Amino acid sequence: MSSVLLVQLFLLGAFAATTAPAQSLARINQRPDFDNTRTEVRAVAALKRLETNVMVYRSLGQFEADGRLARVTLQTFETDLAKVNDELGSLLQEIPAGKFRTEITNAFDSYRDGVFWWRQIDQPRIVPASALTSEPNRSLADTTYLATIPYTVAIHWRQAQKYLNQAEKKLGW
Repeated sequence: MSSVLLVQLFLLGAFAATTAPAQSLARINQRPDFDNTRTEVRAVAALKRLETNVMVYRSLGQFEADGRLARVTLQTFETDLAKVNDELGSLLQEIPAGKFRTEITNAFDSYRDGVFWWRQIDQPRIVPASALTSEPNRSLADTTYLATIPYTVAIHWRQAQKYLNQAEKKLGW
C-alpha cells in the first residue's frame, strides 16, 4: 500500500511541476487590460472626431427645420474619414474580437455609408465649365429618390452615434 501511495505522491508532484509553469506562461502571454483600454479609448476618440463634424438630430422635425448634414464640407469630412480609417486600421488589429470591436466597426461603417450617400447629392459651389451641360431630364421617381438621400445620410449619422455610445458603455463610460 505504501508503494502505491508513493507513486501517487510522485505523480501528483510531477503533475504540479508541469502545470505550474504552463499557468505562469499563460499569464505572461495575456495582454494586460490597461493596454487594450488605451487602444480602445484611442479608437473611440478617433470616431468622436467624426461625430463632432456631423449633425445628429434627435427627431425628423429637427432635421427638417435645419436640414444641414454636417458642420464641414463633404471634402473636409472625406479627408477626416480617410485619416480615421488609417488610424482605426492599426488600432482594430490590437483590439480583441468582441462586442466593443463590433460597435467601433459598425460606427465607422455608418460614417462611411453616410459619406457615400452624401456624395450622391453634393453640389459643389464651383462648377467646372465642362459640367455646364443642359440639365438631364429627370423623372418624378428620380427627383423623389434624390429628395430622400439627405434623410438617409442623417440616419447613418444617427446610427454611427448609437454604435459609438454603445462602445463607450462597453468601456464603462
